[in-house]
Amino acid sequence: SSGINAEWPLRPGIVLDADVLAGAILFTCTYGLGKKIGPMVIDGLDKYTASIETTMSEGKQVQIAAYEEAIAEEKAAIESLQLAGDIFHIKRELVQIEIEAEYRRRIKTVHTEVKKRLDYQVELENTKKAFIRNHIVAWLEKEVIASISAEQEEANINQCIASLSLLAPSQ
Repeated sequence: SSGINAEWPLRPGIVLDADVLAGAILFTCTYGLGKKIGPMVIDGLDKYTASIETTMSEGKQVQIAAYEEAIAEEKAAIESLQLAGDIFHIKRELVQIEIEAEYRRRIKTVHTEVKKRLDYQVELENTKKAFIRNHIVAWLEKEVIASISAEQEEANINQCIASLSLLAPSQ
């Protein structure tokens, strides 16, 4: 067949109508725009992603610093608790020392009071013995004086005079 009205053999699966042509044009335009504008959009999106990543990294660093500070505070609290245990032990020992000092002070007070009472009892016994001794001596002296007769007294006086004359130097 020759002629102007020649028919082109078309495949039966591909239909060239307006929709297919519009899709091809849209694809071509999109591909062209992607090639021309794509690098700028990629750079913008990369910068935006980097800023988001930097912001998140800064937030992460702030949180890490806060956690490290909290860990340091907890370690300080643990050390403080350990020191508190030592301080409690020292305070307990001080209380024991104070109790011991008070005990010794009371023992000394009891010792002093008991000594005073014992000294009083010894003095009381000594005073009683001295009183009885003085009373007996006075009674014996009175009885001896009462038992001496007038002749015995005169003989005794004469004997004393004789003893004195022997003792006195001769002249």
